[in-house]
Amino acid sequence: MPYDDPEPDDPHLLVGVSLPGDEATTLEMAAAFADEFALMGFDRERLLLVFANPFYAGAHAARELLGDDEIARIVDESLRAYGGQRLAVKDADQDDELEVPEALRSKRVLRVL
Repeated sequence: MPYDDPEPDDPHLLVGVSLPGDEATTLEMAAAFADEFALMGFDRERLLLVFANPFYAGAHAARELLGDDEIARIVDESLRAYGGQRLAVKDADQDDELEVPEALRSKRVLRVL
C-alpha cells in the first residue's frame, strides 16, 4: 500500500470530526487551549493572537462563539495559573552543582541528567 493512498479501513488514517457542544463545552475547550499555550511560555499578546488566528480553528471558533472579553478573561486566568512558570534545563553530571540564573531563583528548575 503506497503512503499517499491508504486503504479505506486503515485504522491509522487520521479523520477529523465535529462534535456537538454548548457554551460550557466551548468554555472548557478555550480554557484547555489557553492553559496549554500558557504552559508553553506564550505571553498574553501571543495567546490572544492564537485565538484570533483562523489557522487555529478550535481556538478561533471559541473566540467567535464567546467573544473577545470572555477569551481575554480565560487567557488572564490561565496566565495567572501557568504563566509564571519557567523551566531551565541544563545537562549536567550527577556531581555537578546546578547553577540557576538569578532571574530564575524563585522559579521551578528542572535538572536533566
